[in-house]
Amino acid sequence: MTFVDISQGWYDGMPSYEAAWYPQFSSNAVMTPATDPCGAGRTFTEFKLFPHNGTHIESGYHFFQDGQKIDEVPVDTFVGAAVIADLSNKQDRDPITGDDLEKAVGEVWQEGFRLLIRTDHPERHLGDADYWDTAPYIAPSAADWIVERRAALVGMDCVTEKQGERSFPIHRRLLKAEIPILENIRNLHRITEREVHLVALPILVSGAEAAPARALVFENWAG
Repeated sequence: MTFVDISQGWYDGMPSYEAAWYPQFSSNAVMTPATDPCGAGRTFTEFKLFPHNGTHIESGYHFFQDGQKIDEVPVDTFVGAAVIADLSNKQDRDPITGDDLEKAVGEVWQEGFRLLIRTDHPERHLGDADYWDTAPYIAPSAADWIVERRAALVGMDCVTEKQGERSFPIHRRLLKAEIPILENIRNLHRITEREVHLVALPILVSGAEAAPARALVFENWAG
């Protein structure tokens, strides 16, 4: 059994959506070995952490006040069988359609699988100033495909909404159906199998619409 870490990770200066209201990740050493009052040489670090930076999972509460909060989603939603839709042929700002998903994974799909959409956009552009503006995106027909085939979860290395879309139809379609969204993943090009095992656990935080996650894909899963 082997695994691939598909998380983007968190670090000072990491790529973040360009909006004036959008908080940036930062870390601060609140104690260093030199300032430890006990003289024990300890280090303590404080994080300023906004859950929509980096790899994270969104739940229904993100758009619906009666939707599931992230700690209310059953934990087994985040762990289990997954399939990878290899759409690495997609170019900048290309839509991901329902037909694309059917051709990529339709023959192996089973209800309750987790879907991971691969475009390799992070491998081409992560860190670029126009990263968000150039990414492929999920079209309404793809959201319909995901809901109708009863995916447990959907993750992607592109963006969820078409650039400039402000009614957020994809988020609303998926989250209304209680399908959590795993955003900002990468390294799907390192996975050699189409059918894999996903472990993508959000941190356990109460009353929130999203949480950071460490996401791993296991190949040759034996149980």
